[in-house]
Amino acid sequence: MERIHSLYLHVPFCTWVCKYCDFNAYAVLEGLIPPYVEALSREIDVAAETLPIGPIDTVFIGGGTPSLLSTAQLRLIVDRVRSIGLASGAEVTMEANPSNVTGERVDGWLAAGVNRLSIGVQSVRPDALRFLERLHSGPDAIAAIRMAHLGGFANVSADLLYGVPGVDLAGWLETLEAVLAEGVQHLSAYELTVESGTRLGQEVRTGLVQMPGADDQLEQYWAAAARLEAAGYGHYEISNWSQGGFACRHNLAAWNYRPYLGCGAGAHSMFRLEDGSTQRRWNVRGPHAYIKDVRQAGHAVDDMEALTPDRARGEAAMIGVRLLDGTGAAGEFPAQRHQLVGAGLLTEADGRVRLTRRGVELANQVGAAFLA
Repeated sequence: MERIHSLYLHVPFCTWVCKYCDFNAYAVLEGLIPPYVEALSREIDVAAETLPIGPIDTVFIGGGTPSLLSTAQLRLIVDRVRSIGLASGAEVTMEANPSNVTGERVDGWLAAGVNRLSIGVQSVRPDALRFLERLHSGPDAIAAIRMAHLGGFANVSADLLYGVPGVDLAGWLETLEAVLAEGVQHLSAYELTVESGTRLGQEVRTGLVQMPGADDQLEQYWAAAARLEAAGYGHYEISNWSQGGFACRHNLAAWNYRPYLGCGAGAHSMFRLEDGSTQRRWNVRGPHAYIKDVRQAGHAVDDMEALTPDRARGEAAMIGVRLLDGTGAAGEFPAQRHQLVGAGLLTEADGRVRLTRRGVELANQVGAAFLA
C-alpha cells in the first residue's frame, strides 16, 4: 500500500443544519462532543498502528462545524496527529463558522497547531443569509476574517455560494468584493446546488423555491472568475482560487489522486495498492454508532469497495481534470479523450488534457463524470 500523507478528520456537530446542507452534520448533539473526541482520538491512534501513514503533510478538519470544539478538545486531536508525525511545514486546515471566530479562539487554534482557517462566509447579504439559514450576519463574516488575520493566521480561506435565489449578479459581486477587500489568501466559490434529501430540495420540488436558471448561474460564475483574475488570484481548480503559494495542498493531493485517510463519522478514505488498484472505505455516518464502534473495535468502517487498476486510472483522470492546468492521467484513454476534444470539452497539449471554457461549465454543473 502506498504511504499516506494526508488526513481528513470529520466533526459532524452543528448548532443548526442549514436547509441546503447535504453533509454528514447533526444539530442539538453537542453533548456528544466529549465522547466523540475520545473516539476520534482512538481511531487516529489505531490507524497509525495498522496503516502505512506519516509523516502527515496535510490535515483537514471539516464538518459539520469543527469550530464548536473547545481549544482543549482540538489540541487533544491535533496531538494525536502529531504523535504520528507532522511533516515540516505541514498544512493544518480547520473549517470555522464566522460566529465562532473570536480572539481567544484564534489564539487557541494557532496554539493547537492549526495554520490555515477556512471560514464559511457564504454571503454578506442579509437576504441571502436568511434564505440560506446562516446564523451569522455579513458584518460578522467580515469581522471573522479580520480577527483571523489580526490574530496571526497568514492563510485564510473564505467559502462563498453563488446562484442563490433572489440574489442577482450585482448582489453576488457585492459579496465577492467585500471578501476580496479583506485580503483572503484563498477563495472557494460554489454553485448552490439542490440535493434531493435536503429541506431546500423539498422546497424546490413543491414549488416554494425557484432556483436561478443555468445562464444566470454561469454569468455569476464567470463574473467571479474575471474579478478574481483581475485581483491576482490564480484559478487552479474549477471552484477554487488562491494568491500565489496558497492553493489548498490537502485538496490538491486528492485531485492528484494521492491516498488519504479519513477519520470520524461518515469519513471516507482512499488507499492506493501496489498493483495499481484503489481501495475506498467509509465509516458509519451516525455519531452514536461511530462512538460505539470505535470503542469496541478501534475503527468504525461501514463498508468498502475495490477499484481495479483500469477503473482507478479512469477515476484519476476524472478527478484530475478538475484542475485548471490539466492532468496527464487521461493518457490511457485515447478514444474518450479524442471524443471529448472533438466535442469542444477538452484541449490536449504536452501530454495533458485541460478543460475548455465549455468543459468547465459542464463539469461545474454536473461534475466531471463525463470523463468516466
